[in-house]
Amino acid sequence: MIVHFKGTRGSLPIAHTSQDSTEKIVGALLEARGHNLRSESQVREFVKDHLPFHKGSTFGGNTPCVHVDTGSEEWLIFDAGSGIRPLGQEIIKKSPSGSDFHIFFSHFHYDHIQGLPFFTPAYIPGNRIFIHGGHDNIEEFLRDQMRTPFFPIDFDTFQAEFIFHKHSHGETVNVCNAEIKVHKQNHPGDSYGFRVQQGNKSVIYSTDAEHPNIAHGKKYDYLDFIMGSNLLIFDAPYSHSESITTREHWGHSSYVMGVELAARGEVEKLAIFHHDPNLSDKELCDFHGHTKKFLERSRLAVREAKPGIPGAPSPRCHPYEIIMSYDGLSIEV
Repeated sequence: MIVHFKGTRGSLPIAHTSQDSTEKIVGALLEARGHNLRSESQVREFVKDHLPFHKGSTFGGNTPCVHVDTGSEEWLIFDAGSGIRPLGQEIIKKSPSGSDFHIFFSHFHYDHIQGLPFFTPAYIPGNRIFIHGGHDNIEEFLRDQMRTPFFPIDFDTFQAEFIFHKHSHGETVNVCNAEIKVHKQNHPGDSYGFRVQQGNKSVIYSTDAEHPNIAHGKKYDYLDFIMGSNLLIFDAPYSHSESITTREHWGHSSYVMGVELAARGEVEKLAIFHHDPNLSDKELCDFHGHTKKFLERSRLAVREAKPGIPGAPSPRCHPYEIIMSYDGLSIEV
């Protein structure tokens, strides 16, 4: 499987300003001082291999959308934030019509549905779009955002055929040569995570979930849901202090909780997702650094725990890698 991140911000899309672009250019030129960069290939290699990420690239500003390529001719998509718009533009170049799409919605807060009216394949006759979710009234929710006075055209303008499926917690859906397991999560109005299983490979899409005190106990069903997965896409826009103070009960989590759950769930790779729209590229890079540092310190603390103490943790080796997801990132599982 190949996981393509098309939108990784939470809450609302963001756009960089001209000043942001200027600062990146200035920063890159300053970094290039003293380097012999005569050809385009040398410049590109320098940008790729030597520039800090926040100076040579960007995390992007689109809201949640992830495409998982399972090798099927059908398209498997999670959420329809603004990131589904560029995905749709890519799709019509490959499959102009006659395609099937399976879109799984974690929930129907606006940042997860706002891109659907801009999904070009929805306007092409012959396409079929299967909408999957765990909530009641799925069709009504998606129609409502396109009603007057909120949108200039209504849902019936779409030319593709829409088919709606409601699923329950614990249900397994077989589509796109994979098994998709549905897991109910703690979020205002509820959200749903999805485990994509194909043979011995698995990807967890788990956004917009807050993990309460029960998460620290041995019997937390989320651990069973993520156990042994190759990649966990995890909602973590907050620091630990934010998650237990000013933003408690907002329905999101922290990088500390992400690392802890990934470690206990024996996850190979942890991808931080649903970034705070207030954070710059530099601040997100710092956030990534704090997350990796916490993992290393937690491993050290585990190694130094005295044996024989009741409840002392076992040696910690997971996750093997922590990734800060960004728009345009692809990961092979």
